[in-house]
Amino acid sequence: MATHSARPERERLLSIRSRLAASYGLGVILTLGIVGLFVWWQMGVALRGTLATALATRASGVITSIENSSQQGLQETDQTAPGVFAALFAANGSPLDATVDAPQGLPPINGTYDSGGRHYLVRTERAPDGTLVVTGVDLEQTADAQAALARLLVWVGLSVGGASLFGGWLLAGRALRPMDQLIEDAAILGPGDLQRRLSAPARMDEVGRLTMTLNGMLDRIAESVERQRMFVAMAAHELRTPLAALRTELEIVERDGARLDEFREAVREAQGDALRLGSLVTSLLELAVTQEDSERIERHAVRLDEAVLAVIRGVDPLAREHGVSIRLDAPDALVMIDRIRVEHALGNLLSNAVTYAGRGSEVDVRCWIDYDAAGGTLTVEVLDRGPGIGEGRPDSLFEPFVRGAHAVGIGSGLGLATVASAVAAHGGTFGAANREGGGARFWFTIPMVNLAVARPGAVEGKRVAVA
Repeated sequence: MATHSARPERERLLSIRSRLAASYGLGVILTLGIVGLFVWWQMGVALRGTLATALATRASGVITSIENSSQQGLQETDQTAPGVFAALFAANGSPLDATVDAPQGLPPINGTYDSGGRHYLVRTERAPDGTLVVTGVDLEQTADAQAALARLLVWVGLSVGGASLFGGWLLAGRALRPMDQLIEDAAILGPGDLQRRLSAPARMDEVGRLTMTLNGMLDRIAESVERQRMFVAMAAHELRTPLAALRTELEIVERDGARLDEFREAVREAQGDALRLGSLVTSLLELAVTQEDSERIERHAVRLDEAVLAVIRGVDPLAREHGVSIRLDAPDALVMIDRIRVEHALGNLLSNAVTYAGRGSEVDVRCWIDYDAAGGTLTVEVLDRGPGIGEGRPDSLFEPFVRGAHAVGIGSGLGLATVASAVAAHGGTFGAANREGGGARFWFTIPMVNLAVARPGAVEGKRVAVA
């Protein structure tokens, strides 16, 4: 256990600069080692090839002398092949003659011969009269040359390897200098420095892109913190108003001289403020849950028309109270959605439309699926004939605590924020606009991603009126 825990500790102690320099130096040394080994081996092959040529030349000269019968024995020196000894053997292998530098007991072989601790390269050829001509050379000089080359390569490798380690250390330090600056800038940032950013990079290399990415992350963090701060401030403001009113009403009830009608009016107003507080707290909890679970949705196969009808039935009491009728146009199709979230989103849109539609008017709910190779896109829109959304930014209506220019009642401005959260969890889009001819149009889309299954012959849709 100690060995395994010590290794990660050592790895943590090594800086990136040290690891880069070590990797660079070891890479250079390994490359030089492979190249040096190849050069050393090639030199040995070349030297042996030269010696083999010298042996063939000496043997050819001896055979020529035998054929001309101008040589009764072997010459002790041969300027065409210096350092090469020779020996003659009869056809039966018995020795006939040899130069003085030939080793004792030399056999007529081809290959390497060892004698007296020395190594010889030997070549045997047969003359036309059957005589065996043996030539050879001492391999000591070849071995010495290869040994000298090996020492030179080792010295060069160590020198270049040491230089590469030092050079790698310098280069790594130069390359990582912007990273050190980045670390220093990041270390200065504190919890309250939400507006400070890392120094702009001089070059858009890897460190530069990392700096821009971190600055983008800091922008998102600052934006998120600011949204949370505004959310808390606005929630506190929304809660303070009914609480202050409720406190005033309770003080009236506690007065000794309060009349019965004042008592009843205070209780009635206190009940209204309590309902407002309950609605606001419920909306806050719903928004908190949808934002917390924004990435956790459970898609199931749902009959689209049945799901929308269920939402309409839930809003029907409010529609009857306002004298508004609801018309539905939706295909009889199966869609893969998180039913609870989609129904909640549609319910908020429909409740708003009924509230602002105006007595005696109609609210239209239209749903359709645009099929494509990827599966399709579900679109749901709610249209009313109310006062519209005004001239402001439509997307601002989906922010928490934002209410439209024609807002009425005691709403908290959280309903559309929960719609935005539910649709975003499905990877969809949402929006609002003024309807042609007057009124408002709210819509959202949900990508099916190969999960939409139409019932055969039933995608044209049907119209249902709910009074």
